[in-house]
Amino acid sequence: MTLNEIRARRDQLATEYVEHKNKQLYPSQIGQQFYCEQTLDLREKHGDVETEEKTKGTEVHKKAAEDAVEVSDDELWEGIESGDLQIIVESGFVGDAAEFYLGGKPDAIVFENQKPQVVFDRKTSSRPSQVYDNQRIQVWLYGFILDRLGFDTEDLRIGILSHSRDLGLERAKVLQQELLSDYPSFGVGDHKLDDNVFYHVFDYSRIEYLNELNWALGYWRDERPTEPTTNPAKCHRCEYLDVCSATPLHE
Repeated sequence: MTLNEIRARRDQLATEYVEHKNKQLYPSQIGQQFYCEQTLDLREKHGDVETEEKTKGTEVHKKAAEDAVEVSDDELWEGIESGDLQIIVESGFVGDAAEFYLGGKPDAIVFENQKPQVVFDRKTSSRPSQVYDNQRIQVWLYGFILDRLGFDTEDLRIGILSHSRDLGLERAKVLQQELLSDYPSFGVGDHKLDDNVFYHVFDYSRIEYLNELNWALGYWRDERPTEPTTNPAKCHRCEYLDVCSATPLHE
């Protein structure tokens, strides 16, 4: 597809996304299903609960984007069309998955040669050397959105910067900028950048998590019951522990 065709498809899907609120999904929601699906039910019933971790995450994202220059939609697409290196920070894209619409805003996307090269996301973690399924699937979905829009994703890679919560905001911002501007230097693998700072890179494949995506969509279609986690360690950290009837801690 040409960039004009991709942009037209993006515009059409964005319109349909707004018109069909009951079909709107976010990669973060689907990723959460692979952590604990029960939290989606509890959030719907009790509302979103602010936590120290969420507050920290907001600060991290705000800091990371503070040097970004806001551009118009026309300027964004002109930048992609130029073929020059473009680092797009927290810009939303919409794709489709079966009868649903996926609206995603990754931390950053690197474009060069008119195609996405890296979909980038940051995670704070107590074990940054590891990447968990819920994290991988969420970021894979950002790539899937670009794929469904018609972008050439043959060379697309997924990059996840995982670090401990005590990494300074300024240091984390600079690190993100360095990784994105020098993206060709980081091949597939787990790169240890510092104590408790890892950069995980893997190739995007459109079929890698299709089975998992179909399983996740079954929840939104009401085709199966909610599947809560069976890992009590997750429950200890959950903001809904006191109101959750499914936790193994209450058995």
